[in-house]
Amino acid sequence: MKFIFILNLLMSYICSSGQNLFSPSKEALKLFNKYKPTIEKNNDAIVDEPRVFTGDINNDKLEDCIIFFVMTSKEGGNAIIRQDAAIYLNTGKKMRVVGGFNLDICYGLEKIQDNIIYINEYKCEPPYDSFIRKRKYVFQNNKIVQKK
Repeated sequence: MKFIFILNLLMSYICSSGQNLFSPSKEALKLFNKYKPTIEKNNDAIVDEPRVFTGDINNDKLEDCIIFFVMTSKEGGNAIIRQDAAIYLNTGKKMRVVGGFNLDICYGLEKIQDNIIYINEYKCEPPYDSFIRKRKYVFQNNKIVQKK
């Protein structure tokens, strides 16, 4: 009987302490969602389903995040007014927004791997799914630059 009580106590502790673990993607999305109304107001648009991409972009062995999003018209329709991405670096204890990047192409983030940001370029007209090519970018001097 004591064994079951101790086991339940231990499981309760493990479950509750697991909920307190730092999640870079959840923290970055929480910060983004706080700022989202400002983005929408400044662009007179609606932020449509931001997507979080995780991976180490600054080579510090910590999981960073890029939140990619498109903005659509408040009046409806499928026209993309603008697309952008916000960059969040992991300090080890919290996420810190360091800026964003807006490329002069229609694009979608694919993944972050080995400090490289993989982006798919698309034709900039509806239905926005005509693939053109893959591009690679890196994070240098607090900027996203195309990899040579």
